[in-house]
Formats: sequence, C-alpha cells, structure tokens
Amino acid sequence: MKNQRSTKVKALVIAAHGSRKKETALEVEALVERLAKKAADEFHFVEHAFLQFTEPGLEEVMETLVQRGAKKIFIFPFFIAVGTHVLQDLPECIEKAQKTHPGVDFIITRHLGALESIEDVILNEVREGVPRPEGERAD
Repeated sequence: MKNQRSTKVKALVIAAHGSRKKETALEVEALVERLAKKAADEFHFVEHAFLQFTEPGLEEVMETLVQRGAKKIFIFPFFIAVGTHVLQDLPECIEKAQKTHPGVDFIITRHLGALESIEDVILNEVREGVPRPEGERAD
C-alpha cells in the first residue's frame, strides 16, 4: 500500500454467493486478484468469501483479516439483486463479527445491482459487442 490515507489497516472483501462448480470460485478469485492490484494504494488486503457451497466462508475470511491486523473491513456484496443473503445473512454475519471484535469497523456497501453505474457497465458491454468466451454455455 503506497499512499496510505489512514493509519487503520483496511481490507476489502468481495462477498459472493458461492457455487458447487469450481469454475465459479475460480472466476471470483481471478476478479479479486485483478481488483487487489488496482486497489493496492487503498487497501492492505483484498479477499473473497462465499456465503454458501464454497470455501472460504465470510466469517472465516473476516476472522483471518482481523488476525492479520485489519481495523476497517469493507464487505462488498457481489450480488445483482436483493435477496436473503443481502438482506439477512450478511447483516447477521457482520453483527456477529462486530460483537466479537468491537475495535474493528465492519462496513457493508451497497450490493452490485444497486450501484448507479451498473447500467453503464451493461450498456458498455453490449455496445462493445464482446462475444461470450468460447466454450461458455448460454444457459
């Protein structure tokens, strides 16, 4: 982390649904690796976590980050729409972590689908006409 704005050790967790398919976890891992490079000046740690089916779980990742010294942990819900995970599971998990670690700030951001810029991402993708990668199924 080059230009540290605060003395607090900051972390970002991309919290995704999870899947029984290994390829899904690998895709999230690859996204987080790219994101970590772009966010190196802002965050000491950038990690991923899953809410079901796949490891690592969110509680485990947050605990590890606290043990590594994180004092401000942002959780970004990587979900297109509001559902039980966004409305209930994530807040409950964060509340539990906050009680266990009162000296750490846990912050849940808006979920992906709630961001105003998501429309631009979709339109840019369509306008560019980027084809689906070879071998990727439409279903």
